[in-house]
Amino acid sequence: MILVLSGTSDGRKIIELLFQKGYDVIASTATKYGGILIESDCNVEVISEKMEQDDMEKLIRKRKIECIVDATHPYAEKVSVNAMAACKSTGIKYLRYERKGNSYEKTDGVSCFPDYDKAISYLKGTKGNILLTVGSNNLQLFTSSLEIDRLYARVLPTYSVIKKCEDLRLLPKQIVAAQGPFTKEFNKAMYNNYNIKYMVTKDSGDEGGTEEKIKGAIETGVNVVLIKRPKINYINLYDNIYDIIKVIDKDLKK
Repeated sequence: MILVLSGTSDGRKIIELLFQKGYDVIASTATKYGGILIESDCNVEVISEKMEQDDMEKLIRKRKIECIVDATHPYAEKVSVNAMAACKSTGIKYLRYERKGNSYEKTDGVSCFPDYDKAISYLKGTKGNILLTVGSNNLQLFTSSLEIDRLYARVLPTYSVIKKCEDLRLLPKQIVAAQGPFTKEFNKAMYNNYNIKYMVTKDSGDEGGTEEKIKGAIETGVNVVLIKRPKINYINLYDNIYDIIKVIDKDLKK
């Protein structure tokens, strides 16, 4: 049995490939919506809830998990740390898939920061509308530190996410509920429509639409504020999905 920690299109691809090869797979997502996306692609068991290290260890023992494939988002730091610890504690294999990022350190118009706090400190000294494209998990850091009327949040169009935005005092006109990734032209139209001066993003890789966001911003004169990926000492790290499958075939194929 293989446990795939998903939450990205990459994770769904890995699950699909393993399913097609006949492996017994359990997929784990942090949200119900993520689970729905997986269930629409293939018939595997899905657990749609957040798991701490203890939860993972219990599941590993109960379901006789032989390997965890961590295909969570590059910024889901806590999940990856918990998964590595759970694998070490139970003696099973841990494999990490992480999509390639891009280096924007020397790109004109892009300011890179190691964490949210540094980025927010920078934004405090600026003026103009800010588009947040970093998901909903950390919106409160911005709404509690910056002028609320400057903020526009592009988030998933789910009830819980929109409610969170409203609870943080964002008005309907400040909530852009849409699922990406988006084209460069779509991004440019959005920047112009909301008179955006600063766009905050994460380096989610090409699959996550980061390049289209940044290129669109540069072409429309929007300043990019990029939160760099957290530094995690992964074990068994791969950036090619098929390399992950090869390792599993070698180590687990009966």
